[in-house]
Amino acid sequence: MSRTVVVLGGGISGLAACYHLIRAPRPPKVVLIEASQRLGGWIRSVQREDGAVFELGPRGIRPAGELGARTLLMVMLGGSWLQALEDGEQTLAQELFQQAAQEAVATQLGLRKPPSQSLVSLHKSCIPQYTLGHWQRLEAAAQFLANHQLPLTLAGASYEGVSVNDCIESGRRAATHVLRNLDL
Repeated sequence: MSRTVVVLGGGISGLAACYHLIRAPRPPKVVLIEASQRLGGWIRSVQREDGAVFELGPRGIRPAGELGARTLLMVMLGGSWLQALEDGEQTLAQELFQQAAQEAVATQLGLRKPPSQSLVSLHKSCIPQYTLGHWQRLEAAAQFLANHQLPLTLAGASYEGVSVNDCIESGRRAATHVLRNLDL
């Protein structure tokens, strides 16, 4: 029996799902349907005429070298690092964030030249969050799919995490779920 899996959406989760589906021991035929003219979903790079590269979508940092030297960098800091500063009652000055961002870029990308321009903003509640009741709605949708034995699996930033890593993992889990159900 021929097995075909249709993946709707060529964002990072859809691409991850396709990747894992075609690498299965008995891979199904995989059809990817994308509405736009390009793959990648929210993730994309735009290069201006002057050579500057801007990352759109998930906030990425470009690699070292000439390309990295002409790229707008957005560095997001937070989590336990910020919490420790607040707990220590340290003044959250813009200079502190600027220094931490430059150190991160130097350590992780080897870009040691200070930026020609910078803008530091503190947005304490900026981490993307789902609306109240999201997890209950997601569980109800999963239960509906299971109860009606619908051959559909949900993956992507709209469901179980907004970071690139979350999206890739979501695609991998969706592929695993689909493959398991195809082998029944």
